[in-house]
Amino acid sequence: MAAPMRIFFWLALAFFYAMGLDVVNKLLVDAHLGMLAQLASFAVFNALVAHLIVKYEAQLSTLCALLVGCLGVIGCGVILWPWFIDMPSWLWAYLIVSLLVFTWAWPFVAKKMANISANK
Repeated sequence: MAAPMRIFFWLALAFFYAMGLDVVNKLLVDAHLGMLAQLASFAVFNALVAHLIVKYEAQLSTLCALLVGCLGVIGCGVILWPWFIDMPSWLWAYLIVSLLVFTWAWPFVAKKMANISANK
C-alpha cells in the first residue's frame, strides 16, 4: 500500500475508533457498571481494534496503533468533538496505552492460538 493511502487509512481508522469508543462509553454509562467492569469493557474493545490493526497493517502496526489511539482519543474525542471531555485524563492514557499493548501482544496470542488449534 502506498504511503499516502496508508496514512489516509490510519486517519479514517482513528475517526472510527473514536466513534466506537463513544458508543461503548454511552453503553457503559447507561449500564451503571463499576469501574473495573468499565475498564474491562474498554479493554475488550481495544483488543478487537488491535486485531483489526494487526490484520490490515502488518509492517507498522505499533506506530499505527499509537497514531490511531492519540488521534482517536485526543484529536477526535477531545479537540474536534466533545465526546470524551467528561472522562478523566488517566482514562485517555489507559485507552491509548491498552491499544498499544494489545497491538503489540496480538501476534503472540494469534501464534499461540494457531499452535493450539494445529495440535488438536
